[in-house]
Amino acid sequence: MGSICQRRCPVVGSGGLVIGYGSPLRGDDYAGQAAAARLRQWRMVGVQVIARAQLTPELAAVIAQARRVVFLDAAIDRTDVDVRVIEPALTLNDSHRSDPPALLALARVLYGRVPRAVLITIPAYDTTLNLSLSPATERAVAHAARLARAFLGRRYWALQERAVGQ
Repeated sequence: MGSICQRRCPVVGSGGLVIGYGSPLRGDDYAGQAAAARLRQWRMVGVQVIARAQLTPELAAVIAQARRVVFLDAAIDRTDVDVRVIEPALTLNDSHRSDPPALLALARVLYGRVPRAVLITIPAYDTTLNLSLSPATERAVAHAARLARAFLGRRYWALQERAVGQ
């Protein structure tokens, strides 16, 4: 029989990084951080989880050290959880731009490394000033967390899009 961690923790390759972002004061905009918190609770081996209100250039150093990165964010223009492979931005013209492609480009320029990365977008229905997620977004958060775990565990088949949150 294996150790407790081997029985309870999903086996994930080392070098995984999860970055969930969004405002905790704007209801469903917090979905990215909520999904990251769910992944942190799973205590996946070899995965670092970061939750932030917004992306900052300082994250490029951590991104450059990772083998795989999952960005988790909310979007009001979605009705389903969306998974997209992302590539580094072609240029870095704006030093204040901090979106996933810009951070990947910054990691490449400063540290010479770009990990494989996906952006998982979670539908947001209510972004008014409040401290809770809507029920539909809460369901989408759970689905997004499972998709992130599949990507980090190299189970690509699980990354097929499915309707969630309706």
